Amino acid sequence: MYISTKTGYALRALVELALAGENEPLSLTELAQRQQLPFKYLEQLFRKLKKAELVLSRKGSRGGYLLARKKAEISMQDIMNAVEDSQQYSYCSIDKFDDDYCQGSGCGFRSLWDRIGTDLEHYFSGISLSEIVNKYV
Repeated sequence: MYISTKTGYALRALVELALAGENEPLSLTELAQRQQLPFKYLEQLFRKLKKAELVLSRKGSRGGYLLARKKAEISMQDIMNAVEDSQQYSYCSIDKFDDDYCQGSGCGFRSLWDRIGTDLEHYFSGISLSEIVNKYV
């Protein structure tokens, strides 16, 4: 399984917001500097995070971004859903049915890969931003 750069950068930025506190907005410039992330990349990610209602923006001289929900209410899966264009945990996919790669739609392994994907989604849904901050940062 592969965790993308999008998810990794979004997680790092959201951890930084969580550490800043509920009423302390951080600008993208601050986030980029604190986590040594590319500013332009963060702009793209925060558009997606805002659309997914994981962050909200505050305008003004002391403006920036805040978490839109409590950190205990934001899961790793929420973050992945927000920033990833698609998440495919399955080894098999409809567009990969060829003789060299897969045995086609009758392949019995497809249900195994689908179950693993479902289990991973469940697992990531059980990891909160709060847990990440408390255990790993």
